[in-house]
Amino acid sequence: MVDVLITSVLMLIMLSASAFLIYRFFPDALQAFWRRAHVPNQGVIKRDWVPTGRIDFATSLTTKPADNDQPTEFKLLVEERRIVESIAGNENLEIQWRLATLREAKVVTTQYHKYLSDNSLIKTVFDKSMPPPVTTQGNPSEVEVGSHKRMDTSCVTEVPDGTPAVGSIPLRSVRHE
Repeated sequence: MVDVLITSVLMLIMLSASAFLIYRFFPDALQAFWRRAHVPNQGVIKRDWVPTGRIDFATSLTTKPADNDQPTEFKLLVEERRIVESIAGNENLEIQWRLATLREAKVVTTQYHKYLSDNSLIKTVFDKSMPPPVTTQGNPSEVEVGSHKRMDTSCVTEVPDGTPAVGSIPLRSVRHE
């Protein structure tokens, strides 16, 4: 009786070891068993992939909380859905996330900037410690007025604090020498 028990345990150990070795060195051998779990539902596509308008970002996760404030790469993801009719006649909704195209990224950025602009959330920051911009002799955006050179104000815009600016550079006059 003990011989049968020892033989059975040894056979079970050898079977487990051989299954592990096959899985470890020949992983493709077991793919046939897992393939069914990853096959999408077979059926008739009633509506192909359509963007839902939802977006998300993906990045590599860090384990250090201090790294959360460090710049990193993000990937823009968009959600899509499609409707597939199964062989039983049921409609199934399939959802997937995929990387965004350049056109979709531009639309997201444009809409975000429009939102910021519409809600007056864009702030222009002026650094008062920066020296004034250096002007050149042949700069067409300069106009000479009396003994001063002054920038042409035809392209000047108002910023929220009331200071006229060209782009993000404050309008200043430079003494002509």
